Amino acid sequence: MRHSLLAPATLIALALASPVFAYAPAPPGRILPALGPKSPCVPGQVLVLAPRGGALKSTVTGGARSAALATRLEDLGIARVEPLGAEAPDATRAYDALRLVSDDPAFDPHAAARALVASGDAIAAAPNLRMTLHAVPNDPYYSTQWHLGTSAAGVRARQGWDHSTGSPSVTIGVMDTGVDRQHSDLFFKIWSNTAEIANNHVDDDHNGWVDDVQGWDFGDGDANPDPGPLPDPIYGLDEGWHGTFVAGLAAAATDNGVGIAGVAWGCRVVPLKVSDVNGDMTLSAIVDAFHYAMTVHVSVLNISLGTSDPSAEAFFQELVDAATAAGVVVVASAGNAGVDTPSFPAACNDVLAVGATNASNLRASWSNWGDWVDIAAPGEGVWSCIARNYPYDDLTWWYFETYCGFDGAHAYLANDGTSFSAPIVAGAAALVRSLYPGLPARMVAQQLVVKGDLRTYDNPIGPRLDIERALTRPLAADDAPAPHALALAPPSPNPAHGATRFAFALPRAGYATLELLDAQGRRVRTLFDGEAAAGTHAAEWDLRDGRGGPAPAGLYFARLSSADRHEVRRVVVMP
Repeated sequence: MRHSLLAPATLIALALASPVFAYAPAPPGRILPALGPKSPCVPGQVLVLAPRGGALKSTVTGGARSAALATRLEDLGIARVEPLGAEAPDATRAYDALRLVSDDPAFDPHAAARALVASGDAIAAAPNLRMTLHAVPNDPYYSTQWHLGTSAAGVRARQGWDHSTGSPSVTIGVMDTGVDRQHSDLFFKIWSNTAEIANNHVDDDHNGWVDDVQGWDFGDGDANPDPGPLPDPIYGLDEGWHGTFVAGLAAAATDNGVGIAGVAWGCRVVPLKVSDVNGDMTLSAIVDAFHYAMTVHVSVLNISLGTSDPSAEAFFQELVDAATAAGVVVVASAGNAGVDTPSFPAACNDVLAVGATNASNLRASWSNWGDWVDIAAPGEGVWSCIARNYPYDDLTWWYFETYCGFDGAHAYLANDGTSFSAPIVAGAAALVRSLYPGLPARMVAQQLVVKGDLRTYDNPIGPRLDIERALTRPLAADDAPAPHALALAPPSPNPAHGATRFAFALPRAGYATLELLDAQGRRVRTLFDGEAAAGTHAAEWDLRDGRGGPAPAGLYFARLSSADRHEVRRVVVMP
């Protein structure tokens, strides 16, 4: 989420009656934290992903430490080793997740993390970092949802719905501030764990989480993933509604005569709350949420938060690798600082990093950018649901009405942020998974990127999402083109070693481009760009990138574009 700056005059005490939704009282015992900047990480803690069953894990279960390990932990100031989160029965992961705790006020978690990796005690390690949020149906607010439309800036969702509206067996994990499960646009969209019996205080399905009937609260460690007040440390504006907003964009009920339309409105939402009662969203909660998403086989995981702390990169990469291997498509927002500094987990390999565009089909000025951003989607002035299960404070209510189009009665408003671009992409990924259930996670991501609308923004944020194209034909199906149509023949030879040749045909004279993209949809080389006569043409690729260097071995896509038509072929480069 991105906030507009408040003028000083707006920060005076507001003489308003206490405005609340007349739906439900605030959860008891919830205390608002004091405002002000917080430490970027939880003091005295470092998280590690250790080799499975190794020496560090044995100390948790009462095993004796070797003298060398005891000395290393003592030198680092580590007093205790604890298991991180629930002990799920999944033995496929190559690591044990642990929390190392120090009682020393001078403890340096960054230095400890580096030392633990260097000694081989950890595959990856990081401080327990605090994350920051990146904020024709008959639904009444559908007309305000420009991002779903067919304009040059829209994602062509309505045309995509002709192919799929989503399958209830496909789930979208929303790793965020919680989801208001009673919201009228989400009530029937929440996933249910049928193997668990509610409120019997028994782990019926033996997955490590008790009573997890509709997700989990990893921030507070309970089975209630509904949101609560979450004031940001700068303005004091409440952000607890953020996860509900994200869930609505991805999968709100549609054509139900209520509220808004979601992208994947036939799919289900798994609430994965990672904020706690103190307003923190820590890396430790996120690790547990990743493990839960894998355990319950979430189809797509949306993460609209992150950190620019580079110590998180390797740590997040291990989590993403495990999730991808488990078949999860990971989607993450790029961040809202307007810079090219990578944010994690968005910048990790096999994550769909999402930048933001606006209604003018331009990069939103505040959207992060760079060659690590894979795909763009609308994120400025988009409408969605807000939580209504607890009352908002006067300042937040005033902000909603003044800046966000909130009418004071219905739980919907408009807001900005790559936080909200990401769930649009996550919803599209869920539609692809619904229509092509056999596509692996990496191919789902490639489908969205390669079928996107390639255009030049002021800074690179990838192609813009096009849902209709993404649902037209899977990249795995290299079927023959129709006669007298734009055509790109399969490359020859393929796999390629040394060089490969592309033959293509244009039905009429005009402008055309033939480009090579890598598996993340990033442009590697342009083979043809200009006017061409109708008929057959050919181009050869010497397996070098645009700077003359050799293209690494792997999967690539050749994309032929002319007018509003596109054809894509796969090519494998051999080592």
